[in-house]
Amino acid sequence: MAESEVSRRSVMKGAAAGSIALAAASATSSGLVGLTRADAAVTKKKVAVLGGGIAGMTAAHELVERGYDVTIYERKAWGGKARSIDTPIAGTGGRKPLPGEHGFRFFPGYYYAVPDTMKRIPFPGNENGVLGNLTSALTLTAAQDAPDITLPFALDFDAIGLALHPQKVIKTLLGGLTWIPRLPVPDLLLLVRRLLVFFTSCDERRIGQWEKLSFKDFALMDQGPESYAVIISTVTRTLVAAKEHKASTRTICNQAEAFLLSIINRANPDAPFPDNVLNGPTNEQWIDPWVAYLTGKGVKMELGTSITKINVKDGRIGSANAKDASGADKTIEADWFVLAFSPEVVPKFITPEMLAIDPKLDNIRKLEVDWMNGIQFFLKSEDRIGAGHLGFIDSPWRLTGIQQNQFWKKKVKDGYGDGQVKDILSLCISDWDAPGQKIKKPAKKCSPQEVAEEVWDQVTRTQRGEPQLARLGNEDLHSWFLDPAIHWDPAAGSNTNEEPLLINTAGSWENRGVAKTAIPNLVLAGDYLQSEVDLATMEGACEGGRNAANAILEASGSDATKAKLWKHGTIREFEGARQLDRIRYRAGLKNVLDINQ
Repeated sequence: MAESEVSRRSVMKGAAAGSIALAAASATSSGLVGLTRADAAVTKKKVAVLGGGIAGMTAAHELVERGYDVTIYERKAWGGKARSIDTPIAGTGGRKPLPGEHGFRFFPGYYYAVPDTMKRIPFPGNENGVLGNLTSALTLTAAQDAPDITLPFALDFDAIGLALHPQKVIKTLLGGLTWIPRLPVPDLLLLVRRLLVFFTSCDERRIGQWEKLSFKDFALMDQGPESYAVIISTVTRTLVAAKEHKASTRTICNQAEAFLLSIINRANPDAPFPDNVLNGPTNEQWIDPWVAYLTGKGVKMELGTSITKINVKDGRIGSANAKDASGADKTIEADWFVLAFSPEVVPKFITPEMLAIDPKLDNIRKLEVDWMNGIQFFLKSEDRIGAGHLGFIDSPWRLTGIQQNQFWKKKVKDGYGDGQVKDILSLCISDWDAPGQKIKKPAKKCSPQEVAEEVWDQVTRTQRGEPQLARLGNEDLHSWFLDPAIHWDPAAGSNTNEEPLLINTAGSWENRGVAKTAIPNLVLAGDYLQSEVDLATMEGACEGGRNAANAILEASGSDATKAKLWKHGTIREFEGARQLDRIRYRAGLKNVLDINQ
């Protein structure tokens, strides 16, 4: 690895004052702000939002626009897992520090809530606010230990044109010759047949049968050869950081259906492109302007506040105990409390007194989380592996990623670091339990240095079959940055993870709950709750925040318009089959295409 590699310390800084001031000033004059019924709440109510990730910020956004008095309390950083992070690699010549992140962000065309929220956050020069900072990533490159395979990620001329670049066509054809023999046609047909079973299933069967079955069993993974198992494992582990033997069939197939609808341009018509990425670091292009907008509307945002206890009084939440940024004790009182923590954190605050009022809160303890965290490699070259999304299909740690410079409005070498860094390869590690190929240990047992060395080897090794074309090598590497949520314990020889990800295990839907609780003034917000997107994502968090706001609006008797929510679509060509399946399901019969069991 390069000598300039950095230590694992995270340096998280607040937003630049100038940027926030500019965005806040535009908030008062832009036609994008607020709703027409901004003062429609029956009585102004005081709301304490505990947690400042996407869910908490969304709840605050929806409530402050409807006249509520909102304060958000956040321990670590605004934006949660979606944020970008200033690395310790300082900038020179007026440049900012190199930006790291929990993992690369993308916004598929089947997101509805997040684009709507972004459109309502003013951004200087953008008619559609922060939404105007999205740009298209229209191809998917499967990188392997052979020529790469590049495919269009949307059925439009731009995406097809990118995939039909002469060099990419040659590489794709050569790569296909090496990959196709590993995936015999019968294997592919079996997966297609199983997906058709789901696509033609009614909603009742999806929730009543497929939600309770693992994707491994639904896909009949044990009935196929090893090559078929590779397909099933790759789909589940790279898409949602799940394990095929645990993941809910409903969740995995819902995502397959949503991606298909997005590719054929049938998802959200208001999404800028079938697949989107930001044109700069997340904080600059989204989170900082959002903070500016919320504070401009009157939301009080207390960063560095750690909640220590939630107190019940007279059958309600009476207060919360906390320590502020200085370490001093404080008591938080409000009419309403929004608990916007992640699912592994929520149970730490559920007291016996709370369970006595709402025993279902204990179900959150049954939810499972897994690891899907990022690492960034800062590159001295602009050689691209692919023009869009990257999937390293041979990598044992199930790597996915994107090269960011091609999408950023302000180029990396001009705006960040020391001027030597020209691109950022941002990757997600989806399997932390499989042994590496160079360092024969799982990522959970690797030091940060070992994680970086192993990931770099998996990235560069999967390109060694490239025919006479540029590929990344050690000479391209400037430095790297591992998600600071990963904490290495040298004595134990293992890592811990401060920010794991919910995995939708089979049968977990009923344990995930909804925003409204039996405690009259407590609502939940988070990506782990029941939602249309049915996945731990920014969209799930945004839905969770909207549901929390709506629960407060309803319970407080407000006549303000509810926060908007969307029903996700299905493939309309199968609607007749889905109606037939509804009849069969109610009669206790199998799906008519389910002939493999």
